[in-house]
Order: sequence, then C-alpha cells, then structure tokens
Amino acid sequence: MAAFLFQLELSGFTDEIAAVVPFHREHINKLFAEGRILSYSVSVHRNMIWCVINAEDEQEAMEMVLAFPLYPQFVDVSCHPLLFHNTLPATLPGISLN
Repeated sequence: MAAFLFQLELSGFTDEIAAVVPFHREHINKLFAEGRILSYSVSVHRNMIWCVINAEDEQEAMEMVLAFPLYPQFVDVSCHPLLFHNTLPATLPGISLN
C-alpha cells in the first residue's frame, strides 16, 4: 500500500454543502475504520480539505475521492504521492493506582 496526500478545495461553505456534510462524515468515518484514510483535516474557513489515503496506487486513491459525497462540490483536487506518512501512535491512558 502507498499513501497519497489529497488537497481538496471547496468554493465556499453553502447550505447545499451543509446538507451533504452528515453523509460525507459517515463515509469518511467508514474509510477510517477500514484503514483507508489515515488523516483528515478541514481548514477553519471550510474551503480546504487535506486527507491522506492509503491505496494500492494513485488510480485507486482517486477513485476513493471520486466516491466522496462532497466530490461534486470540489473546485480543485490535487494528489501528491507520499514517500511516507508518520503520525503519533495512539496511546492508552495512564493507569491510576487509586
């Protein structure tokens, strides 16, 4: 598997986009659970999205983005193949001996 950084641009946050967001979030959460999305970020102005996708190749990664419920609202999509993608490991909370 390879990692691909996508930069997705929205024209602006509209009522039409707001109506699709719950379906989009559900889809993104499903891809997280499957290990297909490694990270997902939205700008404070809600006009840019960055996500790292885990896929066999760029075509498969692009097909995943094409299936995003918000895809019709994207005005620009750019894909950047990554050499590697590091994140902080998830840790368990400390044990309390109380």
